[in-house]
Amino acid sequence: RTRDFLCLMALMGLDVYYPYLEDLYTLPQEPLFGYLRGRYTEEEVRAIDDFADSLGIEVVPCIQTLAHLNQFLRWDQPAADYLDLDDILLVGSKKTGALIDEMFRFFAGAVRSRRIHVGMDEAYHLGRGRYADENGLKKKTEIMHLHLRDVIARAQKAGLAVMMWDD
Repeated sequence: RTRDFLCLMALMGLDVYYPYLEDLYTLPQEPLFGYLRGRYTEEEVRAIDDFADSLGIEVVPCIQTLAHLNQFLRWDQPAADYLDLDDILLVGSKKTGALIDEMFRFFAGAVRSRRIHVGMDEAYHLGRGRYADENGLKKKTEIMHLHLRDVIARAQKAGLAVMMWDD
């Protein structure tokens, strides 16, 4: 249980909890996001944050904003709206941007921390699917920089500061 884990963290003197949430939370405008995956509601995440805060622990959510969304993108409707190739979001798409805005709105309202950890790793075929069809073939680093600038701007708009892991 999360509460037991947080208590153990507090006993060890740890003060930051980084839950990896991938697509395990609800987005009201995307009913298939986290579907059949035990997703958390905003109220449930807020309750975790409240309990963690009572122990002196900051909750910094870890989410995906580029790849690793294979469970969400396996469904026809999300794939049609957001998929580049494999489990990678379509960079530069208005719909992808709106999805990321929803992710940031969720966490800006659910946790006290103004930090969020975004995954940008293992997008090995970035820009090689629908992105290439729509924009031509470009260097992966160019696409990654474009997306990173967009993600940071969207996070800042939601009042969040980005931390990132990447390969």
